[in-house]
Amino acid sequence: MKKIVTLISLMMIAFTANVFAQVNLESVCSMLSKHPNTTGNFNQEKTLKNSSRTLKSNGSFIFSMDGIMWKTEKPFPSTLTITKNSMIQTSASGKKSVTDVSKNEVFKSVSSTLISVFSNDTEVLKKNFIVDFKDEGQGNWKIVLIPRDATVAVMVSSIDLSGVTKNSNCDLMSIVMNEKSGEKITYTFSNQKYPKELSADEKANFIVK
Repeated sequence: MKKIVTLISLMMIAFTANVFAQVNLESVCSMLSKHPNTTGNFNQEKTLKNSSRTLKSNGSFIFSMDGIMWKTEKPFPSTLTITKNSMIQTSASGKKSVTDVSKNEVFKSVSSTLISVFSNDTEVLKKNFIVDFKDEGQGNWKIVLIPRDATVAVMVSSIDLSGVTKNSNCDLMSIVMNEKSGEKITYTFSNQKYPKELSADEKANFIVK
């Protein structure tokens, strides 16, 4: 009987090891890059320095090779799209306001960071950040990115990405931007989907007009 129990225990250990394989920066980025587009819902919380108040919003998001889109539904409808060179703000009425951010190092840093993660470009990450990857067990992982660029470091202390890997699938679960001021912005994600192609309406968010 003891031998049977031991055999079952070994089988469970082997199964668990297969489900939650050991992960590192390269394997996480590689798995995330298998999906050209990631969509889902987000909750945002901004913790204010020296205040008990927390500002909250929620909506939907898109991560793609073209950039990042945050479509806020509450408290007020709006859309913010960040590409490599532009920040596009779209009001509830559909009016667009475009800002050239090619010289804004903070916006460039945030955009290039996520694009690098989702395109498996770890060399760009290591060039722009001191990268601390933590395997937290059971498929959970955390990447802490500390800016190397002095201009970015004045505004941002670190960008923390957390996620989970299971059976060669990988989900980004949260992003935390720790600001130098002591304030913090936290995004948590849910209902992730991985469409091969974005719809025409989704693609329109990345078009500068």
